[in-house]
Amino acid sequence: MTAQPYESWTSHLGDVGFEISAPVSWAAQQRRYLADYLPGRLGDQSFGAFHLVVRPDDARCEEVVRDANRPSITRHLEPVPGVVLTETHTPAGTRSYAVAADGLEHQASAWAVRVHERSIELSLHSSARRPHAYPLRLMREAMLRTYEDHGGVVFHAAGADFDGHGMVIIGPRSAGKTTLLTCLLRATRAALLSNDRLILHHQRRLVAVPLPVPVARGTLEAVAELADAVSASSRPQRPVSALPTTFGATDKAEFSAREYAAALGTSLAAGSWLRTILVPRLSDTAEPASIRTLPPAEAQRALWASCFTPHDEFWQQPWLVPRTTPAAALRHQAEPLVREVAETIPCVEIRFGIRNPLGELEQILPTMALERTMS
Repeated sequence: MTAQPYESWTSHLGDVGFEISAPVSWAAQQRRYLADYLPGRLGDQSFGAFHLVVRPDDARCEEVVRDANRPSITRHLEPVPGVVLTETHTPAGTRSYAVAADGLEHQASAWAVRVHERSIELSLHSSARRPHAYPLRLMREAMLRTYEDHGGVVFHAAGADFDGHGMVIIGPRSAGKTTLLTCLLRATRAALLSNDRLILHHQRRLVAVPLPVPVARGTLEAVAELADAVSASSRPQRPVSALPTTFGATDKAEFSAREYAAALGTSLAAGSWLRTILVPRLSDTAEPASIRTLPPAEAQRALWASCFTPHDEFWQQPWLVPRTTPAAALRHQAEPLVREVAETIPCVEIRFGIRNPLGELEQILPTMALERTMS
């Protein structure tokens, strides 16, 4: 059998490089998928490059699965709740991973990974659904661990960039981050950083973490541009009318970062400089929009609740790129940063009842954004 020719290119997540190789027949679609999420290199730092080879090959995938499941040397780990991996090491330092259980996507045989230092080989089985998503997932894992080992702190946050001035939205799930982000982008045409994770690096540098954007039915019905984008999406999507109406429901429509930004008339940004923090308090009420500046003590509590270094509620166990900095040292790294940010960066609580038209929330955002970024 003639070997498939491979194509190579370089992509960046922040300032972490990835030299990617994939079969020519596969590469064009893979590059399109990545372009839907990656805004380009940030350019402030140089953290070297990982080598990622994508092999859509059933036989290769099954071989790596066998290596990862050798009974005498296998251990189990759960990097994401509901997903259990098996892992083996060779004396030369190569690690093999296979999926033992997948309670999220039910794709236990879809992929396997072999890693040696900064070289990553991803083998994909033909049974995999949405196979082009897997390389970005590995790249994101490598990005987060690399930034943390270079002084970065990860936050559960959305963010927008106003010509270099970063506005961050922090809060737990169902707090209203995506709804507030949608209103902010729609009202100001700021560029999208991310909808769910941001890295705060040295000197208040914000780094975008590329992720899909899930949007609930209520926001879709209130924002015609997003509802239209669901109908026009090339990926399989449930119609808006089929999504649950319950406030805080987790069943949502999903956009790529670029699809979401384009629907709102804006683009992607790789990074920004932190200037303002927003804390949404959205509720299933008719409470009118209001703004309150939080004192430093309250701001610090809100930041700590959304600080995911060293412990992230979803990416709970590093695996692809082992941490070189112990968890205790990472927490020690995060503590002064959180304290300094709470004391020096304006932190604003926004209260709003979603039974009101979203336009009422959008009306207050342009003026507030201008005041905050110009202060």
